Amino acid sequence: MKTINKITLMFAFVALLGSNTSYNLEPIKEVEESKATVKKAKNDKELVIFNWEDYIDEDLIAEFEEEYGCTVKYYTFDTNETLYNQFKLQPEGTYDLINASEYMLQKMAREGLLEKIDVETECEDYFTYAAPSITSKLKSMPVGKDESGTDLTLYEYAAGYMWGTLGIIYDPECSDTIEEDVKSWDIFWDEDYKDLISIKNSMRDTIVVGVMHAFKNLKNKENPNEDEIAFLKAVERAENDANDETEVVQNVFDLIIREDNYQSILEVIKQELISLKDNIFGFEVDSGKNDIITGKIKMNLAWSGDAIFSIDTALEEADKVLQYSVPEEGSNVWYDGWSIPVGGNRDLACKFIDFLSRPDNASRNMDYIGYTSFIACDEVFDLVSEWYGVSEYSEFTTYHGAYAYIDEDNYGKYAYVDESIVKYEDKFYRSIVLTDDTIKVEDDEDVLEYSKIVNDDDYEKVEFSEILPTDEEYWEEVDEDELGLVDPYDLTFIFENEDSNRDEYIIYPYEDSANELETQYPSEEILARCAVMKDFEGRNDDVVIMWGQIRAYTNMTPYYIILATVVGAALALGIYNVVKKQKSMRNRRKSIK
Repeated sequence: MKTINKITLMFAFVALLGSNTSYNLEPIKEVEESKATVKKAKNDKELVIFNWEDYIDEDLIAEFEEEYGCTVKYYTFDTNETLYNQFKLQPEGTYDLINASEYMLQKMAREGLLEKIDVETECEDYFTYAAPSITSKLKSMPVGKDESGTDLTLYEYAAGYMWGTLGIIYDPECSDTIEEDVKSWDIFWDEDYKDLISIKNSMRDTIVVGVMHAFKNLKNKENPNEDEIAFLKAVERAENDANDETEVVQNVFDLIIREDNYQSILEVIKQELISLKDNIFGFEVDSGKNDIITGKIKMNLAWSGDAIFSIDTALEEADKVLQYSVPEEGSNVWYDGWSIPVGGNRDLACKFIDFLSRPDNASRNMDYIGYTSFIACDEVFDLVSEWYGVSEYSEFTTYHGAYAYIDEDNYGKYAYVDESIVKYEDKFYRSIVLTDDTIKVEDDEDVLEYSKIVNDDDYEKVEFSEILPTDEEYWEEVDEDELGLVDPYDLTFIFENEDSNRDEYIIYPYEDSANELETQYPSEEILARCAVMKDFEGRNDDVVIMWGQIRAYTNMTPYYIILATVVGAALALGIYNVVKKQKSMRNRRKSIK
């Protein structure tokens, strides 16, 4: 008990160091006087960036420097809290551009640490190509009011970068029913999967699981306790205040900041997650995406970007098929975004955001990172189509025949690029090589024929943009059944914007890629049941303490059983010895007589 109290106090102390101040739609704070009086001298030709580790194609940074004749100083961090604490230690103007998660940007905007960005005029490429359906999530996050009383949202302070969902990555071979079971968060409490599950050691993400499980299951509980009754009443208010499914989930996510009696909400979530601890293998920070590949676990609470990494790696390295699911009760949609700290180099910061938002750069960057870009342009759509399936022929897309090249970054081995496949007038076509000068390259047991390529520098893609697929010199018709395609997947709601070159954005996914495509780009139906887990405002301290209690909790029942067994055995042995001794004395007296 003393250990638990110490841990609880430790979490409380940490919470106080980084505590939030509840704004209740008050005016944004002025920059702290102590920070405002200590400013770093600015260099107009220098851009200092603070970003997540492994979260950009750094070749783009060098190209930005060359184009704008500037110097970029690039630093990285591992968690939002590391970013925040490091940021607060530095003088104003140290960083010109930061990339953080939505709730941290919300917190920093409230504290007066970020400058507004008018993306429509200052970041025109971003404004043109950012997916409106995803950008709207920024507008759902309030940060207070300005001095005139106008409501402010995170949209005024951030430009989106990457986004995704929170769900379950799993091994479909684990059980005959798992594909149905993962449709609900209940699976994490299912004893059939005991010790096969790992959970994120992340307060906010794991709270999503606890609150959604309570949201579904407490409605049918007999004899709920006082806290559970308060939770149910809060849920009823959340549902009554909502206009659609998305608002219901958002209001449930917001219970901690919506309700005056939020301690009951925290208690219910705490008990849900304490009961979950008995059924899981453990908590993890970053190991889950590899543990599921090796088979150490069969299920992991995962961000969609990590899920894609695991799915790809498992197939390539272990010939294992993994899948991802967003439970039907609802889940979290997350995003990371760029913001300009007060005192930052505004001109270069906006230029950098726009540079990354250019269609060619956005698709390159997404190809490098693997996560899903906020930028929804034709080039990104072509990239996704190439990854997961086939799309309609477009004169604006560059197609090519299959080719091989020497990959200098991979010990000079041959690398292979598949041919382009398109749908045109209800038929499917495959692009063919444009030359008879081909080479045969050994690839395991198969011999593949590709266009002759010496190295990357010598290769130039042949543009088929004005050559229709019906031209037999460059294309050949292919049987749809040979391709193994499944039902078309419509992404028009994400990619359609004022600059669109297409009427619709539909991918015909390969059967073995359909789930991964849905992981990369959740459907409208999935997004409708996803909401943003906002900053907990002034109640963050209590949430941190609750999380500490969950992590520190140990189920003492097994120990009590062992203790009772030992005590019982000791008592039995003691009684046995007393009886034996008395019997021995009686026998001795008899022998004396």
